[in-house]
Amino acid sequence: MPVNPFDFNGRDVVAFILVLMRVAGLFLTSPIFSSNTIPAQVKAAWTLLVAFLIFPLVDYSQVDLPALGLPFALAVVRELMVGFTVGMGAYLIFVGIQMAGQLIDIQMGFGLVNVVDPITSTQVSVMGQYYYMVAMVVFLAVDGHHLLIRGLIQTFDVIPLGGAHFTPALMSKMNDLFAQVFFIAFKVGAPVIGALFITNLALGIIARTVPQMNVFIVGMPLSVTVGMVVVAMSMSFFVFVLQDMFHGLYRDMAILIQSMR
Repeated sequence: MPVNPFDFNGRDVVAFILVLMRVAGLFLTSPIFSSNTIPAQVKAAWTLLVAFLIFPLVDYSQVDLPALGLPFALAVVRELMVGFTVGMGAYLIFVGIQMAGQLIDIQMGFGLVNVVDPITSTQVSVMGQYYYMVAMVVFLAVDGHHLLIRGLIQTFDVIPLGGAHFTPALMSKMNDLFAQVFFIAFKVGAPVIGALFITNLALGIIARTVPQMNVFIVGMPLSVTVGMVVVAMSMSFFVFVLQDMFHGLYRDMAILIQSMR
């Protein structure tokens, strides 16, 4: 590791490229940094800047760096996958939050109403987009973006450059995170889904006891009203759950990093 950050030799260039690839892998998948609203030139410049700032902190003096050719290409892929895995672990939380919004939309009758998400350039449900934006604000408020970069820096202490291994333990943890998406969706959407279920159950009972009443005309606006009221009332609960999940993100990142040793 050179004392002067601008004094590079061949070994330092190889190490810097590997560090850059690990940073790029994180920025390709992590929340905030992977947003499509950020121009590609800005993303590239930001990735290069972060890699340049992290590089002096990486101790690779005892690391056997790969030679140019196929070993170097494989090491580049490994570093990309390390950053990709860490970023994906954080992004799956937001996938679960969007899924909760989609479940709520189906219960409220907004299942056919979609909007274009400017961050992912895909069509998402109305409440899914609303919950996603609130989660993004909370993520920034609790310094989640700093947490991602801090976790990325710590990967270099656990996983040396070119030394990542994709073990069965990593696959098992990733499967747990994918399964946790459904748990997050149910946990976030439980208050609204529960209230709408009770509302629909009450409407079904009314339809059976008072068949002259047009339940469909009454049920649609009632479901929307109940859903919006419960969403507003449960917002403090939603923020509390988000803070708890984001604080647990560091623990999940540490487990992912350890499983790649």
